Amino acid sequence: MRDLVPGGYLFTHALFWTVIAMVAIGTNAVPIILSVGLVLLALESIGKG
Repeated sequence: MRDLVPGGYLFTHALFWTVIAMVAIGTNAVPIILSVGLVLLALESIGKG
């Protein structure tokens, strides 16, 4: 429950991704952000493997 208060981990992440999503939708940058996210995901999985 502590994570849901302002300043908590989950609260901060939810706020961050909400802002990112609103900017992405507003600027039609959704495909760019999705491709960047997929690249980061791929790099992380390679790094762990």
